[in-house]
Amino acid sequence: MNLKSAVEFIVSVENLRSKHDLDTWCGDMGRQKLYLYVKRLAPTHWQRIRTPENSVRALYQKMLTGYKIFNH
Repeated sequence: MNLKSAVEFIVSVENLRSKHDLDTWCGDMGRQKLYLYVKRLAPTHWQRIRTPENSVRALYQKMLTGYKIFNH
């Protein structure tokens, strides 16, 4: 699994549709909760990227409403 498919999977399974949904789901852990989940789903791809958190951030911001780069 790569980072994109991991983020798409999480967004789908957790029914995240907006920035607010993500904020609520992450709770006190902040985005670290999402990053750890993605890292578990795509460990090989995670390790090959210098800044995987930035890549994950770019992906979810394109998928969720409430972000400037949302494009669905």
